[in-house]
Amino acid sequence: MKQFIYVLGILQIVAAIFVAIGSKSAIHEILATTAFGFGVLSLGFGAVLGRLER
Repeated sequence: MKQFIYVLGILQIVAAIFVAIGSKSAIHEILATTAFGFGVLSLGFGAVLGRLER
């Protein structure tokens, strides 16, 4: 489960970077920022799960 959450977070961050690069309007930049934030939160959630599984 922890690995799945890590992969999901990394994919969200990568997708956010691609959306930010190709953004043509402000809403796309907001989407990229939100996706990046959720990706970071997913990585943090994976780290917490890793600590709890010990």
